[in-house]
Amino acid sequence: MTLPPLSRLRPRRSGVAWAAASAALLLLGPGVAWSGTFRVDPERTRLAVRTYRDGVGGRLAHDHVVEATEVTGRVEYDAGRPDASSVTVEARTASLRVDEPAARRRLGVEGDLSESQRADVSKAMRASDQLDVARHPTIRFASTRVVAEGDGRLRITGSLTLRGVTREVSFPATVALEGGVLRGRATLSFLQSSFGYQPYSALLGAIRNKDEVSLHVDLVATP
Repeated sequence: MTLPPLSRLRPRRSGVAWAAASAALLLLGPGVAWSGTFRVDPERTRLAVRTYRDGVGGRLAHDHVVEATEVTGRVEYDAGRPDASSVTVEARTASLRVDEPAARRRLGVEGDLSESQRADVSKAMRASDQLDVARHPTIRFASTRVVAEGDGRLRITGSLTLRGVTREVSFPATVALEGGVLRGRATLSFLQSSFGYQPYSALLGAIRNKDEVSLHVDLVATP
């Protein structure tokens, strides 16, 4: 489907006002809210999963950050009617990068791993008993419901597909329209085991990752 240019974004008379905290970002003029179709910008969008170490040997292990570097998607955004909005995002699993220093710093994870350590972690992550990248080339999220919660926040519910398994997730998000660029931020947690695989472990479980991981989303989309 062809996305409309910026000139086709249509102003709406705001019948449902956003909270004062976000009005300056979402409204481009008094009483005018904007709606339109936006394409996810893969260069500026950041999708990163943080894993957490566990087990009696946890002090010898590391938290890890796995970031998608090839992301596509579309946002149908209506500031005046949030319930009419939707978002679809897809990331290629072949593009996942492990423990890049910049990604670790963005999520506040201390310390860097050597190249050989990162290669070992990447190999384990891609294996058939983990993300099984060879058989499952994409990770996908598609919203099914968007609800305004006040104070500039949304509650987004949708289907997350990982490793060929689809589960419903629901999480809070913030959205801002800044100079015609849409930006959304969210953090959600999920259990790896709910998507059909167990957290990585070694040395009979003395070193392992916690089941729960956190997904950090900083989405940038343009008309």
